Amino acid sequence: MHPDGSIQAESNSSKADRALFNSSEARRARLLPSAEKKKRRMPRKGKGRREMAGSRHPLIEAVDPLAEIFYRPRTVTVMTVGLCLLAWFSDAFGLYGTKFSAENGVKRGLWALIGTFLAYSALYAPHTFMIRPHPIVWRIVHGVTILYMLFLVLVLFLDADQARHAFKYLYPDLGVALDERAYGNDCRVFTPENTSSRFANIMDTVLDEFVLAHLLGWVAKALIFRDWKILLFLSIGFELMELTFAHMLPNFNECWWDSWILDVLLCNNIGMLIGLFAIQRREKYGNEWVGVSSQPTILLKAKRLFLQFTPETVERYEWKMMSSPKRFIQCMTLAAACLACEVNAFFMKFVLWIPPRNMLNTYRLFVFFLMVIPAVNEYYYFVTKTGKEQVNKLGVFTWIFLSCTFLEFLIIFKFGRELFREPWPPLVKWSWMAAGASTTVALLIWTVSRRNKLKTQ
Repeated sequence: MHPDGSIQAESNSSKADRALFNSSEARRARLLPSAEKKKRRMPRKGKGRREMAGSRHPLIEAVDPLAEIFYRPRTVTVMTVGLCLLAWFSDAFGLYGTKFSAENGVKRGLWALIGTFLAYSALYAPHTFMIRPHPIVWRIVHGVTILYMLFLVLVLFLDADQARHAFKYLYPDLGVALDERAYGNDCRVFTPENTSSRFANIMDTVLDEFVLAHLLGWVAKALIFRDWKILLFLSIGFELMELTFAHMLPNFNECWWDSWILDVLLCNNIGMLIGLFAIQRREKYGNEWVGVSSQPTILLKAKRLFLQFTPETVERYEWKMMSSPKRFIQCMTLAAACLACEVNAFFMKFVLWIPPRNMLNTYRLFVFFLMVIPAVNEYYYFVTKTGKEQVNKLGVFTWIFLSCTFLEFLIIFKFGRELFREPWPPLVKWSWMAAGASTTVALLIWTVSRRNKLKTQ
């Protein structure tokens, strides 16, 4: 099989080899240098030396002839072209004699810095377990997430006014306090006085511009987490977050039928069903991929090229959240981190005065979406694999995701000290204290009873 998407029908022996590749231990052995590998002699010439130069992803065994050109090393070419572009756009040789203002020069320099860093990441960033549509895509994603993390570090060292007005360099209309919309001002289901609709409040909510984005978001979550229990916990958990922080953010003030019927029962569940159904359908394709060059018609070649942007294989995650107290805590840690990331989105735009329709919110969402896809995969192997396949440390994307989430929390806490002065409602405070105490007691009882049961066996 050719994991890059250019895959011929495989024999039984190659299928057995591929099964070994799917284990976490085998992947790590391929990705990480070992003393045993260092002892092997370096090939003196030919193909072996080129392969050890890091030009191809360790999980890619063979490449379709049509795609071979995209898997050859181009480090010197990229460096040469990149340096020429920098020389041209910086007018290093004074060819067109244009003088830039200090502000314009800084902007151009920052874009050049970003481009240079992403070019380096594309060539030399660490390999991940993601190889579709091309390993270089995920190396660039790694670079983008690092840049976002460094950007958060920079914002953290500014004060609130400096950070808010700094965004005016990207969008001049920013830097103005927001007028947050509250969805729970009128929670009546029936509005007889409204001439356009007897259910005006419900229709306004259903036809809101963010409903489709909400549905697609839950389709994406189902494709990422691939487990109904965790998805259900995230669904209910976010509504509880809205109730918890409604006294801080007017945007979280929603009607009961909006939160629990339209969101939890309908929109969220429909998105989950679509995503899990897509996972189930994708599992039926199996591993028998045929390369583009082996397709008989142009239509089939185009279809195969499109499938290159889908996962090579889809593995249904078996989190087994209720199998043990430790696994329950591990799954709850993942869910808590994801809920914190979602809640951060609303607080970040509030403290930084970024309107909901501004593209910066979309860029942040896109960065986190690309970050979470490999992060959840890495965390799944980290918590589920045992014995020889055990993974002893967090993956790089999981590390970056947790770091970015906590950095955003620090920014919100720092900038929000003057904004969120209202005390916690007693109901919210005592409810969470009771939930925490009950969960702790339940986990202790579960741990003791499970330990006693294992002793008797």
